[in-house]
Amino acid sequence: MSAMRRVPLRQVLLALALAAIIGGAASWVYRIGQVSPAQWQSDAIALVLPDELSDANRLFASAWLDGAAEEGIRLQTVSASEFSRRGLQGERPFAGVILPDTIHRQINTAFVNQISRFVENGGALMLVGDAGVLDENGYYSEPASRFSRLAGTSYALYGALHDKMSFNPTISGSPQTMQALEIPPGRWIKSGDQAVLSGYGEDTLRYPVLRTAGTYAGTLRMQAEGNTVIAGEHEVGKGRVLFVNLPLGYLKLRTDGILMHGFLHYFANRIMGQPQLSAAPDAIGGLILNWHCDAKICIPAMDQLIKAGVFTRGPFSIHVTAGPDQRAFGDGLGVDLNHNPTFQALLRGLQSQGNEIGSHGGWIHDWFGKNLSETNAGKMTTYLEQNAAAVKRLIGHPQTEYSAPTGNQPVWVTDWLDGQDVLAYYFTGNIGQGPTHTYRDGRRDQHIWSFPVQTYGHISTIEEAYMEHIPESEISNWLTSLVQFTENSGQIRLIYFHPPGAVLYPDAINQLMLAADAAEKKGSFRWRTMTEQARFMNRREQTVWNISSDKRAVVVDAANAASLQQLSWVFPVALYEKPRILDGNARVEQRGENWAVIAGDGKQLRISTPLIKEALH
Repeated sequence: MSAMRRVPLRQVLLALALAAIIGGAASWVYRIGQVSPAQWQSDAIALVLPDELSDANRLFASAWLDGAAEEGIRLQTVSASEFSRRGLQGERPFAGVILPDTIHRQINTAFVNQISRFVENGGALMLVGDAGVLDENGYYSEPASRFSRLAGTSYALYGALHDKMSFNPTISGSPQTMQALEIPPGRWIKSGDQAVLSGYGEDTLRYPVLRTAGTYAGTLRMQAEGNTVIAGEHEVGKGRVLFVNLPLGYLKLRTDGILMHGFLHYFANRIMGQPQLSAAPDAIGGLILNWHCDAKICIPAMDQLIKAGVFTRGPFSIHVTAGPDQRAFGDGLGVDLNHNPTFQALLRGLQSQGNEIGSHGGWIHDWFGKNLSETNAGKMTTYLEQNAAAVKRLIGHPQTEYSAPTGNQPVWVTDWLDGQDVLAYYFTGNIGQGPTHTYRDGRRDQHIWSFPVQTYGHISTIEEAYMEHIPESEISNWLTSLVQFTENSGQIRLIYFHPPGAVLYPDAINQLMLAADAAEKKGSFRWRTMTEQARFMNRREQTVWNISSDKRAVVVDAANAASLQQLSWVFPVALYEKPRILDGNARVEQRGENWAVIAGDGKQLRISTPLIKEALH
C-alpha cells in the first residue's frame, strides 16, 4: 500500500524549524570530532525514538529496553530532538545509535542527514527494518530509502516495486554468524554451507523483509533469496553501520525475540566493544532440563533413568500432572499423585537431591491442554488449583515453576501463576532464547520469567524425533552441541523431555550427560533449575550499574541493595587488559575470549579495565 498519510501541520512546522537550525549549525559534528574507541566502549547506546509516541509505540520502546537489559547492555531512549540538541550545543552525542523498526518509519530529511554526518564522523549505527523509509510528509522516498547509502544497499524500492517491495523469504547466514548472534544450534539448521533459521513446527521460518537491489558494500552476515541483504556491516567515513533488514521490535512483541537479542548483543559486543552484564550466575553458562511427567507410564521410565544415573546429575526441574487421569476423565492413566505413595517417595527423594518439583498444567494433561482457551478461566482455574495443591502437599511449600500441557499457555494462566508467586514457566514461544519477560497481546508479563524451549528444526522432544525416525546419533549431536553452546557463550537455555520418550534414545541421553559432566569438571557449565535461575534474574534486574571512561580505561560502577554476589561483567580480551577491582569484592578470571569479573558478597563494586593500546588506534 502507498503511504499517503499526511502528518499534522504542527509536526511539519517542527520539522522545518529543526531543518533550519541544523542547516545553520551543521558544523557541530566537526567540533565533536571522531568518536574514539574509549568513548565507544563507555557510552550507553541510544535508542532514538520519535518525539511523540503512542501507547502502542511505547510498548515497542519497552521491548527494546527489556531486550537490552536481559542481554546486559546499557541502552537508553532519547528523542530525535534531544539527540539533535546535544549536537547543536557542542556536546558529544552518543557513540552508538539504534534506529528501530516500526515506530520510527517517518523521519525528516534533515535528521537523515544528521545521522549520516554522525556516522561519517565516527559514530556507530544499527539501522533496523523500515526505520526512516517515510519522509516528513508520510511518503516513500524515491527511488529508494534515504538511508540506502548508510545501509550499503538500495532498499524500500516502492516506486519500482509497489506492493512487491516487501516479501517473506527464509533467512540464512553462516554458522559462524549464528554463533556470533548467540543463536543456538537447532534454532538454525545447516543447508549446504549455510545455516537456515528454523522454529518449532517449521523446518524453515519466513520473515517479512524489504527487497534490496545491487551489490552489498560491506561484509554480509545474513541474506535471503534473490540476493536480498538481511544483515551486514560496513564502514562509512570514520564510523560503522550494522544494517538489519528485519522488523526486530515487531517480532519480539510477537514472541520471536531471539533476533532482537542477537543483534543487540552483536552491536554492543562485536561493534561497540562494550562490557556486558552476564545473564548467568558467575558468568557460567548451562542448561535447564525440564522433565514433564504427565501419565503413570512416566513412573517406570523415571525409575529406569534413575538406575542409569541420570538423576545423580542435575539439579533438574521436574513437573507433574497430578490427577488420576491423562487423556479423558475416568481413564485412570494419570499418576494420581495424592494417592500414590510410591511415586511420592520417588519425587521426594529427587527433591532432597536439589531438584525442583512443579506443576505440568491442570490435573488431567491431554484434556486440559486441548480445552484450555483465553476465554474459559472460570471453568479451568480449578484444575490449576488442584494440581498446585497436590504439588504443595508433596513438596511442603507452594510451587515456584510451571509448564503448560501441549504448550497451551493463555495469558490468563500466566497472570494466575504470577498471582500465585510462581517464578517461571516453560514457553513454546521465543524459541532459542534464554529466560525473558514475554510480550504477548500488546502487553508484557509483569514479574514472572518465561523459559523458551530449544528446538532441533521443527521438533523439540525425543519422542518427536523417534516418531519421525531421526537417527539417535543426530539427536545426540544436537544435545551435546547445546552443552558446547552454553559453555562457550555463557548463556542459559532450557531443554525438555518426557521420561518415556527419553528412554527411547538412551545413548543420546548418556552422551548429553557425559558432555555436561566434562564441561562441569572444567568449571564452564552447570545444570540449573528454572527457580534458581529466575531468582538470580530477579536480583540481577534490581542491579543498578553504569559505564564511564577514565583516560584510557572503562569504568563499571554497580550497586545492589541486597547483594551483588554471582553477578558478573564480561569484557572482550581482544580489547581490554585484565580488569582491576577498585572497590568492592570480586575476582577476575579469563573465560575464553572474555575477562569475567565475578562479584562476591557485597552491595557495591567498581571495576577499571584499561583498553589495550592497539585498540585505541
